Formats: sequence, structure tokens, C-alpha cells
Amino acid sequence: MRFMQPPAFHDDVQHDTERSLHTVIALFDDTIEAEHTLMTMRRAKLPADQISVILRERVLDPDATTPYRAVLSRVVAASALDVVGSWLQGLASLVLPDRATYLAAGPIGVVLATIRDARQQKDDQDLDPAQRRSVPTRQLTRALLAFGFERDEATYVEHRVVAGSPLIAVTSDNVETLRAAHQIFSRNTAVYIGLTRTEQSISSQAAHLLMTGPQGGGSVVVADAISPLRRLTDEPNLQSGSWDLRGRTALSHYGETIGNVDELLFEPIADRPGQVARNGGGTNDIVPRYIVSRSGGLFGVGRHRIAIPAERVTITDDGVVVEITHEELVSAPRYDALTPLSRQDEATIRRHFSAPFYWITTQ
Repeated sequence: MRFMQPPAFHDDVQHDTERSLHTVIALFDDTIEAEHTLMTMRRAKLPADQISVILRERVLDPDATTPYRAVLSRVVAASALDVVGSWLQGLASLVLPDRATYLAAGPIGVVLATIRDARQQKDDQDLDPAQRRSVPTRQLTRALLAFGFERDEATYVEHRVVAGSPLIAVTSDNVETLRAAHQIFSRNTAVYIGLTRTEQSISSQAAHLLMTGPQGGGSVVVADAISPLRRLTDEPNLQSGSWDLRGRTALSHYGETIGNVDELLFEPIADRPGQVARNGGGTNDIVPRYIVSRSGGLFGVGRHRIAIPAERVTITDDGVVVEITHEELVSAPRYDALTPLSRQDEATIRRHFSAPFYWITTQ
């Protein structure tokens, strides 16, 4: 039975929306419908930083040796969201006390990651893992309450998400954005739609968290988070600059051809906590992290892409010199341009090349 609320944007809702921030929320039957909805929202150019996604992925084995390991790019692909995964903001896999992995993104997702479990009483600690999983987590309910939803509605939505219904929401003070989201939800057979007024303070908190990355709070574990890196191909204002190495030949230290540079992955300085861009988004305002080489040539390793840490790269008049060995190149992790790069993917790459984890150093 489909329960739609509200059925349309009435005039009084529009007038109220024009004066304040609102959140419109929708639930879907499966991830395929959710992905179609997100693709439509992307084509409609709705702001990615205003879009939230919550999806229960799977229950973790309580006896697992590494219970919180979840490589985000694999989770995204398994959840049929790989097409839009790199577009969503603050994408992370969270582990809540019910021992399930939740794919979370956007304002509601990053706020959810910070919420402690208020229900953790002494009696709960005495429950075995199976009993603990049956106890409502309440974190999502509290996140929805923070965004302005009534408790009954928030509880209902959490129960649906725990049962497997994907959640998509838009938080905005633009009535046209909210109306467009509502229409897209309706056209893509949402099983539930709700609308509420949201305080500016929670939106500001979420915007800050989206910039700094998901932060685990209390009993919520951030199992993995998407890398905040950007691709040069997606930044027209940086193309043809000094770091636009695309098409240049990548050479080994001995002058052997490794392949051609296919992409640059970089971190904008303005996205780093406590720093701002200096020159309006120019080349001096980025921190290169990887060059992506389409490998082949004399090393005979076939045609594939690998991401090489920028620390191993030197730019010369003859091309791009890469300080890696034949063995490192042959066994390097493959880079998939269509799959979001997660922090654990980065860790795998950097361990392979013996490069430092720049996100936990002072570099």
C-alpha cells in the first residue's frame, strides 16, 4: 500500500518555503528505483550537497575478525548506486549498533554519523549480539528529528529504512528545488513522501561536516568514506594549466615508457579544514594526489589504468617521470574511473607504493 504525503505542493507550503529552509523526504521499494531517482535529480542539476541518501546495505557478522571493514566503492557498486556514487557528497558507509552497514550521503547522512546512541543503557550491554540487533537503533530517528520531522514520522521512516527501503531527501530554501524534488519523487514511484521545516543551524552544521568529511560519533562507526578528491577532467578552469598532464608520456626512472597520463586526481586547498583558496580556484590552489596512467608499452603489462601517488612523480621537459619499479607497476591496484575512490581504496594504493597516508599526516 502506497502512502504519499503530502500529495502536492500547496500554495501555503510554497509561501512558507519561500521564507525558510525545508526538507522533503522520500522512501522507495528498492535501490533500482532509488538510483533512477538520483540519476533524474542529477540530470535536473539539483545541488548534490543538498541531497541525502540512507540505504541499509547488509548485516555484519558479529564474529568477524575485522567487523567494520567495508570498502566503499564495492558497497556502492553492490548497491546499484555506482552511476551516481561519485556525484553524491559526503558518501560513507556507517555501522550502527544493529550491526548493519548503512550507505549514507548528504546532510542527513553526515549528521547521522555524529549521533550517539542515547538508548545505550546498562541493560542493553548485557544483551547478546542477536538480541542487540533486534533493538531499534534510534540514530536515524534522532537525525530526522534534528531536521524537523515529528517523532512518529521519523520513527516510521527509520523502521522502513531498517527493513530495506532506500531514503532520499533534499534540504533547501529554494522552493523550485523542493518542488522539482517532489515531482521527481512522485514520478519515480516513491512509496512515501514527507515535508518539514528545517532549522538553519542544522543545515549549517551539515554543510560544515560535508566539507570536513563524515565523523563517527559514539556508537556509530564510519567504516569507510569516499575520498574527497576531484578529477581534472571535471574542472574546465584548471585544464591547460601546469598540472594538466593528460596525454603526456609517463616514463620510468630509466626512460622506459610506462604509458600515458590519463587523469589527475587532486584535493582543492579550499576543501581542507582551516584553509581557503588563494587565487580563485587556480592551479596554485590544488594539491595533486595521484596521476592516473593508462599503462602498457615496454613494460608489457597490458592496457589498464593505475593511480600513482603524486609523491612518486616528477615533471620534466621530456614528460612525466614516475619513480616506481617494474614489479610495483605490474602488481599495482587497478583504477576504475567509473567507481568512487574510497579512503580504503586510497590506503591500498598507498601501501602498495609505500606512500604516506596524507590525510593523517601534517603534509
